[in-house]
Amino acid sequence: MDYTIKLPNVKENSVSNLIILLLTEEWPLSTKGLHRRITRQHAKNVSFQSVHKAVKKLQGEEILTKLESYYKLNPVWLKQIEDFSTAINQKYSETETMLKDLP
Repeated sequence: MDYTIKLPNVKENSVSNLIILLLTEEWPLSTKGLHRRITRQHAKNVSFQSVHKAVKKLQGEEILTKLESYYKLNPVWLKQIEDFSTAINQKYSETETMLKDLP
């Protein structure tokens, strides 16, 4: 079974990563709401423009979906992550069984 998954190219404390983390806890949020939470909750001094740019990039990668002027994580993307994780877990379980047979 072939799984294709789009993961954001994020650094630990990048704006994109913070947006994804925020939207796992609270959704939907506007760009303004995301910017406010990033600057207040994560003490990260970023411009509104950088948050807007990251939101648009994540939306273009189909990681976020837009509902009027609010954003949330794309349920299709979340399902892809779930399917990918399940497939990996199954393969690892099978591999661990096969490793027992190695000399």
